Amino acid sequence: MTPTLPDFPPSRTYPLRIDIAAPPFTGFTLANGLRVIFCPDHSTPMVTINVLYHVGSKNEERGRTGFAHLFEHLMFDGSQHVERGGYDRFCTSVGGDNNAFTSSDITDYYISLPADRLALGLWLESDRMAGFAIQEVSLVTQKNVVIEEKRQSTDDVPYGDATIAMRELAYDPSHPYSWEPIGSIEDINAAQMDDVRAFYQRFYIPSNAMLVIAGDFDAVQARKLVEGYFGPIPAGDPVVRPMVNPELERHGARVRIDSPIIPFNAVFLGYHAPGIHHHDIYPLELLTAIMAEGESSRLYQTLEYTQEIASEAECFIDDGELGSIFYVYAVAQQANVMPRELEEALRLEIRRVAEEGVSERELEKVKNKKVTRVVHSLQSISNRAERLAYFSMLLNDPLLAFREADLYAGVSVEDIRRVARRYLLGAEPNVVEYYQASRKKRRANAAGAS
Repeated sequence: MTPTLPDFPPSRTYPLRIDIAAPPFTGFTLANGLRVIFCPDHSTPMVTINVLYHVGSKNEERGRTGFAHLFEHLMFDGSQHVERGGYDRFCTSVGGDNNAFTSSDITDYYISLPADRLALGLWLESDRMAGFAIQEVSLVTQKNVVIEEKRQSTDDVPYGDATIAMRELAYDPSHPYSWEPIGSIEDINAAQMDDVRAFYQRFYIPSNAMLVIAGDFDAVQARKLVEGYFGPIPAGDPVVRPMVNPELERHGARVRIDSPIIPFNAVFLGYHAPGIHHHDIYPLELLTAIMAEGESSRLYQTLEYTQEIASEAECFIDDGELGSIFYVYAVAQQANVMPRELEEALRLEIRRVAEEGVSERELEKVKNKKVTRVVHSLQSISNRAERLAYFSMLLNDPLLAFREADLYAGVSVEDIRRVARRYLLGAEPNVVEYYQASRKKRRANAAGAS
């Protein structure tokens, strides 16, 4: 039976090509605005609690970047009735697991526990939501942790700052996607307790959150626990969200990065694409696989195997609510291969797809792989909870968590050609060029640098 959720009405119709039985789930909203979904599964004596806050780096501002990600760390470092380090101790002492991540649009937390410890998990999550309790020592500690994370993941990694450079090119500085979720070291260092408290009080509120419980639990008892732990928390003020503004998007900009830590030259092309609410995101996702997934992909066959100019040629989408960037990039195979040669080869492959299209065989192969991944992800209780929270909060459509495969299965070869022509051939990309440098890394922000 198809579940119905009055609080989250489905916004899409589905061609139902893939036979995935959506498990029964129910939803309700507390008086304080907290949206809740229950998805029982009694096959394993485990339960996952997923709490998604509709806040990411796009809710920050210049000079205050990195707050959403910093706060993700701070939320594990003590709450009103849980001392520093207590959250992890409570969780691991009963055999549980927990983690979180931050993107441009959301911050998502999960905790998986034995089924009989559901009350413990709900108490821990509600205590973090109930009131600000961050200590100065936690702020100092986690600032250092995040700064070190940034150094290890971007600053000291070959091509690690490519997406940072691309965002700076692709968006006006006032656009909320013009910086990465991890923020800048200067902004993180400058964060004060008053700044952090204000961020928490503005965004970490029930009316800006989604709670999903999946696994082996009794719905009647779980509702009593949810109402008891979360119900008394004040709703908070409505969140004003950034809006899509195409006028803040840039096209055709270029930057050169001279780096002493890269093994070879490289080039990254970034094309503006629609956000997650647009159906074209599905053929674009499949196009990335046709272009770069596996040794039979177009970029591998051309740039790596036939021309032997690239050691790596890839394609991916950085998607979001306010828009997406379609990336195509290549790393040179030898020191004498220049970024412009790689760029020309990438552009030629894009033009071929846009003008000639793709074969049914190519499309069927990547569709099968994508659908298989979606189906396999639904086998995990924790993934199921995360998908329900994501599609409910960002797309107002929890059923899409189980019907997403249909939207990939329905893509045609003409859809692939159409989106390639519209988004890739119809506009100039922003370009990040990497050159090997024996001196200290520097970035020359000069358009048309070579």
